[in-house]
Amino acid sequence: MDGHKQYLTDLIEGKLTRFVIPVYQRNYDWQPEQCGRLFDDLVEVAKTGRREHFFGSIVSQTPRGERVIIDGQQRITTVFLLLAAIRDQVKDGVVKSENEDLVEDINDYYLIDNRHKDDQKLRLKLVKSDSEAFKAILDEKKDEYIQGSNITQNYLYFLKRIAEMDITVDQLYDAIRSLCVIDITLDPSDDAQLIFESLNSTGLDLSEADKIRNFVLMNLDQQHQQAYYENYWNKIEHNTDYNVSEFIRYYLAAKEAKTPAMKKVYPAFRAFAFKNFRDPNGDDLAIRTEDLLNEMLRYSGYYRMYIHPNTGDKDIDAALRGIHLFDASVIQPYLLNLFEYHAQGNISNDAMASVLWVIDSFLFRRWTCSVPANSLNKIFETLHGDALRGVRDGADYFEVVKYLLTHKAGTGRFPNDDDFLYALDTRDFYRIGNRKYYLYDRLENGKSDERVAVVKGLEDGNFSVEHIMPQTLNDEWKRSLGEEWERIHEEWCHKLANLTLTAYNSDYSNRSFQQKRDMENGFKDSGFRMNRWIEQQDTWGEKQLDERQRMLEKQFLELWPFPESTYEPKKVLPETAALDSDAEFTGRRIAAFSFMGVRYVSTQWNDMEAKVLQLLNELEPAKIHALVDKTSYPGTAFSREETPGYSKITDGVYARTASSTSSKIDLLKALFELCDVDPSELVFEMPVETANSKSA
Repeated sequence: MDGHKQYLTDLIEGKLTRFVIPVYQRNYDWQPEQCGRLFDDLVEVAKTGRREHFFGSIVSQTPRGERVIIDGQQRITTVFLLLAAIRDQVKDGVVKSENEDLVEDINDYYLIDNRHKDDQKLRLKLVKSDSEAFKAILDEKKDEYIQGSNITQNYLYFLKRIAEMDITVDQLYDAIRSLCVIDITLDPSDDAQLIFESLNSTGLDLSEADKIRNFVLMNLDQQHQQAYYENYWNKIEHNTDYNVSEFIRYYLAAKEAKTPAMKKVYPAFRAFAFKNFRDPNGDDLAIRTEDLLNEMLRYSGYYRMYIHPNTGDKDIDAALRGIHLFDASVIQPYLLNLFEYHAQGNISNDAMASVLWVIDSFLFRRWTCSVPANSLNKIFETLHGDALRGVRDGADYFEVVKYLLTHKAGTGRFPNDDDFLYALDTRDFYRIGNRKYYLYDRLENGKSDERVAVVKGLEDGNFSVEHIMPQTLNDEWKRSLGEEWERIHEEWCHKLANLTLTAYNSDYSNRSFQQKRDMENGFKDSGFRMNRWIEQQDTWGEKQLDERQRMLEKQFLELWPFPESTYEPKKVLPETAALDSDAEFTGRRIAAFSFMGVRYVSTQWNDMEAKVLQLLNELEPAKIHALVDKTSYPGTAFSREETPGYSKITDGVYARTASSTSSKIDLLKALFELCDVDPSELVFEMPVETANSKSA
């Protein structure tokens, strides 16, 4: 094996110029997202005047006259497509080069080798389906373009970017010529398959935090690198218990009101840094590194207050412990904003604690009532910003938060007392997984300063959840319950009224109630508050279960109250609902929608659907084009020809938009799944005051 640094264009125009993708390799699968990243990097290279830009490694075998690519086919193929797009845009006069021979140079040096016979003229030989699409592009046969191919769609994407770029085509061409690779060639004795598996399977990927650290620190001089690492980054790692990627994900959600997928945290952070911390005294890509790191350090301190509550205020810390124990990480974007608001002196300790207890109630009531959690991300991404709008109108922050949480519908709703008590009366509270830690800690300790270590006892196995009336009834229990023992057991066994904490579950088993009460370390000897009423009972049956149920209802309403707000907004805000919510869309009007954080005004469902499909086509053009040839749903909703009731999505693709609102929603859900796009990325705004009016 031999490896050395080389310019990629020198590699392509060398003697062994024919690159071959072996048949066992996957098809070309880069999307416009990856192509866009490469194009942006090249524009950056052109603007900064850098001589070299590292482009990874190319691993190949070199039988006579060819290079068989073992690793690097995606990058090589993409550069060939970009060169073809430059050639064609110059040839068609879309952009102008100062080099009158540029078209011929690209053809002769990089794309086509006229010395070879016809079937070997292309300098890049792809696997069959990709090869046909690539040949149609190089032969400039537009009527033979394979629209369902990533090869074709990425080439078309590059045509568009070249036409719209703010650098010259010569600058772009020079940037491509700056791409450097490590050219690794294998000896005949090397096991190519083994090396391929090693390159693609066993290496440790950089975490999102690793990429962000490199982005922030890499271009600094060594002195600043060391200082910023010690003064900021190392402290951020400590504050977050070294879960820096997760912290930055929530930091971005707090700042941008949108939570990026974990695998997209780095590009989202990079865009955020350029947008908010650009250095006006540097070049276009310089950022104010210390300002950015300083803010991140401050927010990482807020993150630590959530995972290790120690604010110095007992009520705030108690609420934070409860929320953290409930495992409600979805709330963190809001908490980061709330802590910042508090640090700026905008909300008192008492008001902040009150806000946290309302959120605790909101989360627990929803869980108890089995309300789907898919809307929580959006709720807590936007709650602080929505509350500040009310504050700007002169309202109290706490009152606005209560109003916002209690006026949501569908999967965003705050269950009222009737729903809450019905769930208490009907749900299984025994098989609840780790939520038992939160539930029994709150039931036993409430907000008391004298706390029993419930969570530690349950985690260590010293405490357990006990059925007072056992899961398996012996004859004595059946006699004590009476003739309806079977119904009583089935109805009450796993209800909360029949459950309690004990430190001696293995000794209790299915003994009679009197034995459980009076035995050594039984209910009468129990140190748990929740067992004080139980120990006073002479027997245990439906009467006692029903009475304890009423006591628990009162305790539930005291611990997790439904808040009342004095706030009334001056203007009714539109209701928002994501595509993956269970909101009812039929019969509603639309005012606007947001897709991947960008808001679009749209007052017609038809227009919304067409625009969203156009945006999906920008992300996954090959998949959208391929739909028109499908004979099954969702392909049946598409056509190649302009037809009444269909809207144009792109050239040669029309979608049926003259359909019911529910059909539109179903089609969008199917396409989001097809394109692997999170449906929560699409959020609709619907006027509340016109909820009963209808629109196409």
